[in-house]
Amino acid sequence: MSAASTPRTLLCNRREDVTLVLYMDDRHRFVGPAVVAVGWVQASRLSAHPVALGATASQATGCVLVRYGRYRALHAKEAETASLRAIGYAAARHGLAVVDHLVVVPSSGHSSALLRGP
Repeated sequence: MSAASTPRTLLCNRREDVTLVLYMDDRHRFVGPAVVAVGWVQASRLSAHPVALGATASQATGCVLVRYGRYRALHAKEAETASLRAIGYAAARHGLAVVDHLVVVPSSGHSSALLRGP
């Protein structure tokens, strides 16, 4: 399973917002995914705890947060950016680096460039 095919598989045909974490080892190789929030309520209350637990299970040292939503803005809002920073600081205390944050939005055909295959 590649890092590109994992989000495609996990997010294909989703109607609700999903927050997904892609875990990486110290050489930035993909070691596993985890869905940490489903729906906007869980996403708004997301903390570093489930993110750090997944890192411990997969022995990851870094991760990328992927936020998918059918009705999202193309760019992270100020509140999302603040949430990412808070999760990043808390995760760092557990030895996990949040490397990046992606916002994935389906196009008008209800599929994203990330979700479409090559």
